[in-house]
Amino acid sequence: MEYSQRLGNITDEQFQKALDRFELGQLIKAESIPFGNFGQNVFLTTTIGEYVFRGKPHYAWQFKSEQFMADLLHKKTKTPVPYPYLVDEQTDIFGWGYVIMPRLNGKQLKDKSVKDQLTIEDKKDIARAFGENLAEMQTLTWDFSGQYDLQTGSIKAFDKPFDQWIIDRIKELANLCSTYGDKTPKTDIEWIDKIIEDGVEAMRVVFTPTFVMHDYQESNMVVDKIDGKWKVTGVFDLMENYFGDGESDLPRMFIAYAEEDMNLAYIFLNSYLSKHKVRPGFEKRFPIYVLIDRLIVWEWAQRTGKCWWNSKFTFRDWCGEFSQLDEKLLVIK
Repeated sequence: MEYSQRLGNITDEQFQKALDRFELGQLIKAESIPFGNFGQNVFLTTTIGEYVFRGKPHYAWQFKSEQFMADLLHKKTKTPVPYPYLVDEQTDIFGWGYVIMPRLNGKQLKDKSVKDQLTIEDKKDIARAFGENLAEMQTLTWDFSGQYDLQTGSIKAFDKPFDQWIIDRIKELANLCSTYGDKTPKTDIEWIDKIIEDGVEAMRVVFTPTFVMHDYQESNMVVDKIDGKWKVTGVFDLMENYFGDGESDLPRMFIAYAEEDMNLAYIFLNSYLSKHKVRPGFEKRFPIYVLIDRLIVWEWAQRTGKCWWNSKFTFRDWCGEFSQLDEKLLVIK
């Protein structure tokens, strides 16, 4: 059966061979997952439990990096992540390596039937839970900023200071986007440069490198109401992680909420800030982290032609309103 375009046809016999390799019982059923952009995952139910199968890695390091971070988050934080994260790099069953991990219990908010049942109070509580959970994930720290390195099996430092790494990446993406057409004009590049100029000193304020998921959004989490309170019951899809300034993980969720309801965006943000010691210059760094987050999405959309917003928008039209914080709604303790 074909579970996704990426994975192609997989037989029950192949799934069973993978389950046997980790002694995970007899396959009862395999189910396609309707969420996610890349089609790497399949739900598996066996005689001893429920699991997620993840196959055909994008990069040689993907599954080992995800395993490294899942192990650290499980051992050093209270964040619920898939553990054990079982990696098989052998290619004899499927033609590529794969992962089998426990399926995390909870509600997937990308499921419209779930989200439509939420009250406004539910949504507020979930936004708070997302902020608290992000702060909890960032109790995982490292001695320096960097990314997983396959050769050493650990974190390798960036080849430049983190602030310069971010700024250089912004300029690289902006210049690349300007070659795709007229939606990233010179005036937008000048606007980007001005935001960087205004925040460059704030970016240099010393911080303790923390876990950065880099794709912190509701589609990569499940939630549930426990003892009358909404909680994050699972976090997954840890491919794009690194250690750096934890504030850089705020914009993706903040903007997703801002597009729905600005009050929810600030409930999320303030919930995080209430659990996190805020360094001087936060208001100047936040627009820079908005730039890097939005440019990653913008570059992909301009390159692939998969824009879901007003096609007449330039980059500044699209993200400008999210680059400044509202002092009336922002609470920094």
